Amino acid sequence: MHKTTKSENFVRIIICLFAFFLIGILTFASLFSTTGMEIIGDGKAISNQVIQIPYGNESVWYYHDNILANLLWLGAGTAICFAVIPRLKKMSLKLEILILSVWVILSGSIWVISSQVAPTFDSWQVADAAVQAANDNLGFMEDAYFSYYPFQLGYVLLNEMLTRIYQLFAEVKNLLFLEIMNVLFLAGIYDGILVLNKKLFQNERIHQLTFLLFLFSIQPVISCSFIYGIYPGLLCAVWAIVFEAEYLRTEKIRFVLLSSILIALAYLIKPNYLICLIAMMIVAAVKLISSLKQPKIAAVCGAYILMSCCLSFSLPGTVVQFYESRSGICLKNSLPMISYISMGLSESDSAPGWYNENHTLGNFHNHDCNTEAAAEASREHIKDRLKTFSENTHYRDEFFYKKFVSQWNETSYQSIWNNKVREQYQEKKNPAKWICTDGEKSAKGYMDIYAQFIFTGVLLGCVACFRKKKLMQIIFPLIVIGGMMYHLLSESKSQYAIPYYILMTGFAAVGICWLYDKVMPYLKTKLEKRTEEKWKRTI
Repeated sequence: MHKTTKSENFVRIIICLFAFFLIGILTFASLFSTTGMEIIGDGKAISNQVIQIPYGNESVWYYHDNILANLLWLGAGTAICFAVIPRLKKMSLKLEILILSVWVILSGSIWVISSQVAPTFDSWQVADAAVQAANDNLGFMEDAYFSYYPFQLGYVLLNEMLTRIYQLFAEVKNLLFLEIMNVLFLAGIYDGILVLNKKLFQNERIHQLTFLLFLFSIQPVISCSFIYGIYPGLLCAVWAIVFEAEYLRTEKIRFVLLSSILIALAYLIKPNYLICLIAMMIVAAVKLISSLKQPKIAAVCGAYILMSCCLSFSLPGTVVQFYESRSGICLKNSLPMISYISMGLSESDSAPGWYNENHTLGNFHNHDCNTEAAAEASREHIKDRLKTFSENTHYRDEFFYKKFVSQWNETSYQSIWNNKVREQYQEKKNPAKWICTDGEKSAKGYMDIYAQFIFTGVLLGCVACFRKKKLMQIIFPLIVIGGMMYHLLSESKSQYAIPYYILMTGFAAVGICWLYDKVMPYLKTKLEKRTEEKWKRTI
């Protein structure tokens, strides 16, 4: 097995420091405040230098928390974990996977059926196009939507295949079957993280506590009703990471092939998983550099990087050509991706850096749908915004802080919101009806407490990884800080944080187990000492 080198240790420490800084900001911010989605009522409109929220708009709202209560909840959560950890030692990985899969499939299916949410806007566009394609109707290719956003065709292709399979057994009357597929994808994601934690850390307590943390995490389950490529893409990305870790452990080339294919599929389904691809390639590149004296390993790492990148960047174009060929319709100019950076650095009615079509579609239409001209306009706007930030540092700091917490500290991650505001096939039934109405405050309160506990666990995990020797062990923090940095520049939205929250939940067990190993021996020694002194006094 390849030994850890100085270069790997250096990169690992840099990543840990950076992750500790960003997760630290989030953790401490969560103790003092919370953000939430609301429809702004009369008298609540805000207009100041950073935030412009008009009356009647659905927007982020910033709440002040009771820090003492939050600290007490953190202490209670820690005490519960400390009490449970010794009792989990008899559970095998296979049993954990079985129980967790059954629980997610059962609870997720109940949620989807009780919520009866129908896709709207972008999620409807891609889902409806898939159903049309499954019935060999390619008319949707004439819709300007797919010219503006051709990358969505990767997810259309996946949904088309799922729809064709479903139609072998039943007629498509609604799209709940795609939401049920999200439930299955989520179960597979959890299973992959359990397997990865066992392989990476070789500490039974870590994957056992990961199992427990997933069992009580409800935001991801509630988000299964949102059809948008997040879960199938994350499933492919997580298992791509599993196979990369397995190659680094065993040096068997078949794992490199599987990892390359899966990360390419993740990027095809949801381009945001480019962040996972970059993180995985960073690990592979560091391994390549540290293995230059072992030509075989270095060559395989080089081939892995090349194959992963080539597959990932060629597949989306191939899928576009596939649909163009089938339909006989050539897509027109697409929206320049740099416009999302322009939007992410601008004001919005929801929160700083949230969706504002003036800088994307508006800008594109203002330049007669000319991609190059729109991109140039976006670059000029970015320059203006950077100049504003450099000239007004107070405004800059407030803008980016508000933007950061609006996404990462909105601890429901729009899971309830999406179930409340989207169209429905039928009237909601319990438990969705209760959570989206009378029980919303209680559900969000639980989510907030739970998320704070996860943030704290991740922060402690970053501390623990300062002493870990394997570079691959910090892959989740690396992906999370990549997501945080990307969304600080590009468009923010709290629902975009849900895949990172899942990864953080998987990594939080590392920090909690590290704290357990540090604290429990001390408490045990102290208790034994007190018992011994008490025994002596009785003699």
